[in-house]
Amino acid sequence: MMHKSEGRSRVEGRSPRVALLVETSRTYGRGILRGIARYAHVNGPWSLYIQERELHSGIPEWLRLWRGDGVIARIEDRPTALGLMDLKCPIVDVLGNQTFETIPSFDTDAALVAKCVADFFLNAGFRNIAFCGYQGIPFSERRAAEFVRYLASLGHQVRLFKTRSTPKALSHIQAIEQRGLTAEPSLAAWLRKQPGPLAVFACNDIRGQQVLNACREYGIKVPEEVAVVGVDNDDVLCALCEPPLSSVEPDTERLGYEAAALLDKMMRDGSGGSTVVQIPPARLVERASTDIVAIEDPVTAQAVRFIRDNVGKGIAVKDVMIEVGRSRTDLEQRFRRLLKRSVRGEIVRCRMERVCILLRQTNLNLTVIAERVGFSSTAHLCRLFQQHHHKTPTEYRLDC
Repeated sequence: MMHKSEGRSRVEGRSPRVALLVETSRTYGRGILRGIARYAHVNGPWSLYIQERELHSGIPEWLRLWRGDGVIARIEDRPTALGLMDLKCPIVDVLGNQTFETIPSFDTDAALVAKCVADFFLNAGFRNIAFCGYQGIPFSERRAAEFVRYLASLGHQVRLFKTRSTPKALSHIQAIEQRGLTAEPSLAAWLRKQPGPLAVFACNDIRGQQVLNACREYGIKVPEEVAVVGVDNDDVLCALCEPPLSSVEPDTERLGYEAAALLDKMMRDGSGGSTVVQIPPARLVERASTDIVAIEDPVTAQAVRFIRDNVGKGIAVKDVMIEVGRSRTDLEQRFRRLLKRSVRGEIVRCRMERVCILLRQTNLNLTVIAERVGFSSTAHLCRLFQQHHHKTPTEYRLDC
């Protein structure tokens, strides 16, 4: 939940001066800035100091002589953290690369991102699953570790693409990402050796684009042979991919809003500490790079595709039976063997997934949502939702 300040921000009777060292060049950074702006508009006014910058731009010269009240920054390394500490004002980190004494930080929850992608792949029928990231980038290594851990808990192995060790000269994130462009031949060779169809979790959209480039340049079919999901949901970058890239959307506005709320508190009462706040991702946005049902049995694949395409039309098990021309016993046996759930269970799962999306992304009331997802009544929707999520739809919406 987003926090509201108990009172309007003031420092010594004036508006607080807050410096923002957040890159404007990426969707992730711009989302954080929108969240900060929303907090400042509601709880301010704040005097915000910002310039266009890249992630690794360091501490600008103007900040060394600046006399302000607080800083929100994407802190990439310890020298930058120490330089900011010299300002003798509260600081909040919104990168989460590492922990620094007296500087609280915010990050997108790596465990929940990994779970979101893993569940998506498993529900699509994939059993060959891989991770492709960057060695030497903390967020990539955290996402890889959580992805491996979660899938191992379900009895699945993750295939990891490993590059040669990164030279120490490549000291910042964007330099390491750019080096990934030269690894496309070795990436394509590695992809060709994996059993298919293969689902690849790329640590971010830039890495996802590089995976798709390697597939296109070396004749690997997407999504038939390799399906790819990135992270960040950079709408421009995802659209520039061929095919367009599916991606997890971090809740960067919430991250920025909550970081601003914490900085406000620190400026008012002098609190601090090195706590790390993990923000859940918002959703997974499906595009053409994952538009496949990766189930080897054609009957089950056809049935699953029919359910997903028609879940909002109030379909029942008998409609699926008619679509695939199979008896209920035969179809149920296939679903139990391949998906570990019943046909009705898949219909309900898809409906619940659609309900969650509408609760998160719209202000539609429950009556309209029930109609759009094919429920006979709002009461039926609420009853099933409570069974699956252990909370009401209203409580779920409030928590998002």
